[in-house]
Amino acid sequence: MQILKARHGKVALAAAAAGALALSTAACGGDGDPEEAGTNADGQIVLTVSIFGNFGYTQAGLEAEYEAANPDIDVVIEGDGVNFDTEYRPNLETALETGSGAGDVIGIDEQASPQLFNNSEHWYDLTADYSDREADYTANTWGLGHTPDDKLVGFGTDIGGMAMCYRSDLFAEAGLPTDRNELAAQWATWDGFKTVAQTFVDSGVDAAFLDGPTQLQNMLLSQLAGQGDGQMYVDDEGGLTLDSAAATESVATVLELQEIGAIGNFASWSEEWNAGMVEGGYAVMPCPAWMAGGVIQPTSGEENAGKWDMAPAPGVAGNWGGSFLAVPAQSAHPEEAAALAAWLTAPEQQVKVFEAVGNFPSSPTAQADPKVAGYTSDYFSGAPIGEIIGASIQSFEPLEYSYYHPPVKGAVEGVLNGVADGTFTADQAAEEIQKAAEEAVELAGSGL
Repeated sequence: MQILKARHGKVALAAAAAGALALSTAACGGDGDPEEAGTNADGQIVLTVSIFGNFGYTQAGLEAEYEAANPDIDVVIEGDGVNFDTEYRPNLETALETGSGAGDVIGIDEQASPQLFNNSEHWYDLTADYSDREADYTANTWGLGHTPDDKLVGFGTDIGGMAMCYRSDLFAEAGLPTDRNELAAQWATWDGFKTVAQTFVDSGVDAAFLDGPTQLQNMLLSQLAGQGDGQMYVDDEGGLTLDSAAATESVATVLELQEIGAIGNFASWSEEWNAGMVEGGYAVMPCPAWMAGGVIQPTSGEENAGKWDMAPAPGVAGNWGGSFLAVPAQSAHPEEAAALAAWLTAPEQQVKVFEAVGNFPSSPTAQADPKVAGYTSDYFSGAPIGEIIGASIQSFEPLEYSYYHPPVKGAVEGVLNGVADGTFTADQAAEEIQKAAEEAVELAGSGL
């Protein structure tokens, strides 16, 4: 996952340059050159899988497994580790609009799916051949994989769930409980979480309690919207809903924690954020499954194994994160690409990916597999990650991700980061969020 922001957030910096080229070099049809026409010199069909962050396919050995079972197919996976928002998505949008340059199978972040699936002409319709796959996914995941005119175009890969990851060494230094069950009891509610935060701040430990404002606000936003009507920042027509319960309460909680000094100035996915993860710059990070195995563990490194732990998140269950695989209509071999995407997201493969990198399955069948449900992590001090994440997603309502959600989300997070770094005061936050959100909607609307 990320070392910048890539997937629901997933990450990486080193592969960014290669990933930026992934969409422009993918096999997508052409004149003359066999590889440009979607086949290689050996006559195999070349299927390029363009992804971001850490989907786990290479780590789980799925590329080689599929090729062994399908000798006429050459699978090429590109973009592993790339930032979704800054490197991957702009290239993808250009490829979709021009009808050239996209891979045969495309990874898409859950929160961007309403925007990217908005134009059904960009995507190969999976409805006729794969409508029987509905039982393989949660209802929310299945629904988000459709276009506005109800064509199935995306298969869900993973789901986020919710938990809190924390540094037990820093908690011990602050005189707080380190046992995950004790902590879960103390912060069963968000008021309890604030009390734990105040205790940590008062202890004088030379570290921030929370990494920064945006991870916590994302978690709260998802929880509160799921409890209510699903509304967050903006509707499908671009009408701002910043007065929704989810938006107002999530921002207010972050600002309250900021005022007591509990939030660090570690902007998510920045180099400082990564360094703070390694050096113990902060004690707590909101933590869906993909964050634990795909971000914290590889970024913190083996020297911090056993210093991290995981406990259930405060409040109600909910989900934060997930991705899809889709087939662009421009693929030279859409039927073969669809078969590959369907196989990569089948319950059996979702289990293998979970074992490899910790991405929690979107398939209920895979979630119930003992390899997932019973999984514990030595890196996270023996935490029963399968149990904690599994419990967090048993009951949550679908969220309404509108076409305009991603840019408005970025605008809100930019202001909250500005409060954390001193650019804005907490009293200025509401006005600045309104202004930034209006500008984001206007800019996004001009691209429709």
